[in-house]
Amino acid sequence: MAELEHAGAVWDEAGMDDQLSVARPRRGGEAEPPDERAAFERLPPQDLAAEQSVLGGMLLSKDAIADVVEVLRGRDFYKPAHETIYDAILDLYAKGEPADPITISDALTKRGELAKVGGAGYVHSLVQTVPTAANAEYYAEIVHDRAVLRRLVQAGTRITQMGYAADGDVDDIVNSAQAEIYQVTEQRTAEDYLPLGEIMEGALDEIEAISNRSGEMTGVPTGFTDLDSLTNGLHPGQMIVIAARPAMGKALALDTPLPTPTGWTTMGEVRPGDSLLDASGRPTRVVEATEVMTGRPCYEVAFDDGTTVIADADHQWLTDTRASRRSARVPAAVRTTKEIAETLHCHTADARHNHTVRNTAPLELPPQDLPIPPYVLGAWLGDGHSAAARITTADADLVRRIEHEGFDVRRVGASITYALRFAVRGAAPVERTCVVCGKPFVPKLAHVRTCGRSCDGRARFGSAPQPHATCVDCGERCFSASAEPRCASCARRHGSLLVRLRELGLLGNKHIPQSYLRGSVAQRRELLAGLLDTDGTVTRTGSVRFVVTSRSLADGFRELIVGLGYRCGVRTRSVRGRSVDSSTAYLITFTPTDEVFALGRKRRVHAERRRPGTAKSGQRVITGVRQVASVPVRCVEVDNPSHLYLATRSMVPTHNSTLALDFARSCSIKHKLPSVIFSLEMGRNEIAMRLLSAEGRVALHHMRSGSMTDEDWNRLARQMAEVNEAPLYIDDSPNLSMMEIRAKCRRLKQRHDLQLVVIDYLQLMQSGGSRRPESRQQEVSEMSRNLKLLAKELEVPVVALSQLNRGPEQRTDKKPMVSDLRESGSIEQDADMVILLHREDAYEKESPRAGEADLIVAKHRNGPTATITVAFQGHYSRFVNMEGGF
Repeated sequence: MAELEHAGAVWDEAGMDDQLSVARPRRGGEAEPPDERAAFERLPPQDLAAEQSVLGGMLLSKDAIADVVEVLRGRDFYKPAHETIYDAILDLYAKGEPADPITISDALTKRGELAKVGGAGYVHSLVQTVPTAANAEYYAEIVHDRAVLRRLVQAGTRITQMGYAADGDVDDIVNSAQAEIYQVTEQRTAEDYLPLGEIMEGALDEIEAISNRSGEMTGVPTGFTDLDSLTNGLHPGQMIVIAARPAMGKALALDTPLPTPTGWTTMGEVRPGDSLLDASGRPTRVVEATEVMTGRPCYEVAFDDGTTVIADADHQWLTDTRASRRSARVPAAVRTTKEIAETLHCHTADARHNHTVRNTAPLELPPQDLPIPPYVLGAWLGDGHSAAARITTADADLVRRIEHEGFDVRRVGASITYALRFAVRGAAPVERTCVVCGKPFVPKLAHVRTCGRSCDGRARFGSAPQPHATCVDCGERCFSASAEPRCASCARRHGSLLVRLRELGLLGNKHIPQSYLRGSVAQRRELLAGLLDTDGTVTRTGSVRFVVTSRSLADGFRELIVGLGYRCGVRTRSVRGRSVDSSTAYLITFTPTDEVFALGRKRRVHAERRRPGTAKSGQRVITGVRQVASVPVRCVEVDNPSHLYLATRSMVPTHNSTLALDFARSCSIKHKLPSVIFSLEMGRNEIAMRLLSAEGRVALHHMRSGSMTDEDWNRLARQMAEVNEAPLYIDDSPNLSMMEIRAKCRRLKQRHDLQLVVIDYLQLMQSGGSRRPESRQQEVSEMSRNLKLLAKELEVPVVALSQLNRGPEQRTDKKPMVSDLRESGSIEQDADMVILLHREDAYEKESPRAGEADLIVAKHRNGPTATITVAFQGHYSRFVNMEGGF
């Protein structure tokens, strides 16, 4: 029947075309004869291949169903069988059941419609014809566009019939024609709006229901009494944005050195967009940097290798404790400086140091174009003459190794000093034939053409002059007769080690150039081998020691060592020197478990004495944390999953959202309402620890450091059953896209009647669409709109954490405003409620409001705005009501 109706529509449209062709007048006033064949051959706009691809994509992917359903309706399909299959897919999807060729065929069989759509074979063929499910939304747009064009043709037919009928008032006919055009673009939501009169009855019923509750809250409770009084809870369909400054209170002193892929910078100089190095030794981009903060409580953190750094109380470190070092089941954890200070020593008789920080991995950097082979430079830095290209050594193996690197090594007199110069390839002159006598000879200069004076005199007027050579380096004319001719200056530079040492600024100033310290791992290991083959020794305990009297060379050697992932110690002793600068010897000791020497005799000694590696050799011990006078501090945020970057000359790895978690606690743990947290920043274990800390009132750093008391365990035990039974779901999947979040929320709504969605945080999300947004601002805007649509579709409140820009730090009062929302103004427009988090004591150390936080309700679409004060209990990682807590 549907096919007959469709055929009738085609006939009507063809007839309309026929009428139009009859009505079309010629230039002379006569009507043109209708082109009947063209009229009946014309089909309505349609694309059956796109329709098949849409259905095939929906059968392949649930995400494709979610995308297509926002674009198409069943009647948009041209082929009735496709509309039937589409409706069956949506029925199964709405029930939370899988939609694939087998389940769809079964559903159509139960309806008695499988044969009408072409049988199970046709349903299976839809999957085989689609190129990829990722393009389903694009195919849906094609189908939708064709459907609009078909409706336009149909509307044109009806308007034509109105014009020819000419029954009634002309104005009424025009109005009817306009209505037909407006209906062409009618969307699925066209029937969602109703006149006020029809809405009033439902609104009055809701008001009456609310009054019967005697003031009982209707929305999802937040757990904060004043906030719930203001908002009456979080309501279905609302998008609530909670915003604060990123990395607030995690800062290092401005003069803290930070290694970069090309050298060094400081915390005070680094800017967003700059590159630092992460804990794995790879470059990482700075995505955010705070303004300078003053008046914060500061501590000096000391390590067992002599490194010290000043950090504020809330700066975070990834540390191992004695418990995590002794058991693989206890992981390293992120701890603040203050937490480390409180648990600096173990609760043992010897009160040993508790915290260690793991060494950086070897810096993974690309190879550099170095003017001197790294091994030769290392050997010269160790035993070379500071003002000459000479080296003093009694080791024949070392001399042979330098020769192997491409050098001519010449003994100076009868001493053990050797002069070094590059072995210039192609320096041998090319043999020629005398132009007079034909005798072969080797010219000393490029323009010589005869073997001797007598022949030269006779050849002067009997042959053309021999052209001069051209320098292969600079291109100037030269007299060289070699296969690779060079002028005098280029020959000196090309073959002179002294010239290159001078260009590197090493003559009279021995140090390791920065380009060598940022070379590849292989280049830096060659440099290390050259230094150790000359001035390195193996101690009785198997450690390797390098001794030098040059402070700059000692500093460079230490940087070389830590950049290769070793832990080292430095001490000094007085020696007899020619000057004050050379009267102090620097002894740098480290304990490698791999080969670091190139000379055979030293390799054998090291192999005999070295010990197997231990956990301590790969870590630095925090030996002291003492409070010091406050200094200006600053923090950066880096773009890598671990949120770690390297700081100080020892390259110590250091680390880079609590209110929304409290909302989820109140919803699921206290009121047993299902909620979900999508955490794009914290792992699920970290969230679980924070929940346990907040519920059991056990200090978070006690849980992380393994220093919980019996009372702490009892508190956890009392709360464990309630937490375990809470319908709270946590998803810490990395790189979550909006599409994935939407699909997961739909499943939770269908299966568990989801009541609250929390996303931490908005700026870490990805759109996930096949179209690449023009900018990050546009991408965030699209995600913000999609979150609002998700809240309305599922009828649940969606709480999204967002970041603020640096606007608050540039103002005197530091209080944030809605305009400070980072990356997109559309977040403010889409949100029903914007809550800005502000802690005064984060900026002012002596603030009388220490421990308090303001929840600034800066936007409230359904009520008044206000500032609500709550208590911040950082040690429990939670916010609570001022009068008690929940």
